[in-house]
Amino acid sequence: MSDSAVPPATMPASSQLSANLREPAGALRKTRSMTRGSGFSVLFCAMSQEANSGRRYAGQPVEDRQRERRARFLESGLTVFARDGYANSSVGAICKDAGLSSRQFYEEFTGRESLLLELFDLIDRESRAAVLASLDHSAEQSAIQRIDAAVRAYVHSIGSDMRRARVVLVEVVGAGTKLEKLRTESRRAWSAVLARAAEDAAMHGEIPTGDYDLRMLAIIGAVNYVVEEWSGTEPQRPLDEVIRVLSRIIIGAIRA
Repeated sequence: MSDSAVPPATMPASSQLSANLREPAGALRKTRSMTRGSGFSVLFCAMSQEANSGRRYAGQPVEDRQRERRARFLESGLTVFARDGYANSSVGAICKDAGLSSRQFYEEFTGRESLLLELFDLIDRESRAAVLASLDHSAEQSAIQRIDAAVRAYVHSIGSDMRRARVVLVEVVGAGTKLEKLRTESRRAWSAVLARAAEDAAMHGEIPTGDYDLRMLAIIGAVNYVVEEWSGTEPQRPLDEVIRVLSRIIIGAIRA
């Protein structure tokens, strides 16, 4: 199927994911390098982009068209993985949802796993950035207020779109060694963020000092389980109720 035969796709504007997919962010380029495989593939991709620089297709720069096509595959991957489950998904279903061909898919990704890797990395980084921003904005508030703000930011980022929660918290589990490695790195990054916040609160005498590493891992597991259940349940419980429960869990674990 050629690009000219492809009908324009409509992409949901839920969350910041769609915006991030359209721009060549550093995290996206890093993930693409990881999922492309050999260094030769990365070099070839860079050379192709340089060769295409300045070219236009139907009045649109080639680079913009490539970014748009990649974004459509990411959005469709999010939909198909959440709807069908990663194990039951197929490249054909993703292409059908995106309105693009399998040839175009393999120009962007090596397979379903590389697509899932990029989705996980994007959503995980977005949610962590949201939490860090909330902690910065609430720096002068009490520990309980900061935790409340951080939990609210995380739940909004992950749980506001059921597809995001489903893919990041459920479908990546057991999806392969590369995904497990990325999940391990993610847990360590989240643990470091939470440990720094706890240490800051301890410096102000709001909570006792201590080794927070293991407690942070326990908190991550509890929070993700609750968010997963909340995002996939209809009707959903009020967000404030979820945040109140999670805040109590976090405070209790930190003060233990």
